[in-house]
Amino acid sequence: MNIRNTLVLLISTLLGLILNSNSCHASVSPYCVGAPTGQVHLFTHWDFQGQRFIYNITQGQITLPIPFMHNVESFTSGSVVCFASCDPMESYEVDDGESHRNYAALTNFGQRMTIIVPGNCSNIICPSKLNTLNI
Repeated sequence: MNIRNTLVLLISTLLGLILNSNSCHASVSPYCVGAPTGQVHLFTHWDFQGQRFIYNITQGQITLPIPFMHNVESFTSGSVVCFASCDPMESYEVDDGESHRNYAALTNFGQRMTIIVPGNCSNIICPSKLNTLNI
């Protein structure tokens, strides 16, 4: 093999490794875009950086952990869920496969959301309503 063929082989191998390491399927990075089916990944910084919270739809409705309350700057979703805030009542329905690199700047809702609910936004029960129902 001559030097030219060796260089072509080496460069194509390196390019293949670089391209594969940037894909979600080949990467083990927690910041890879694309949450698995049934999960939503929330991040405290834009561009899928910072602390990560993994929500699974089997958890049902939850109040976000303290570091994420009023502080979701980016997310990626593998399921239909509803982001909500109860005071005042606001909601945003997220589709399967949806993601935002800078969610807090896009709508500012990432700076107000406190609850995540599986499915559509008609399933929200605000904590104040739970108290009046004696649940």
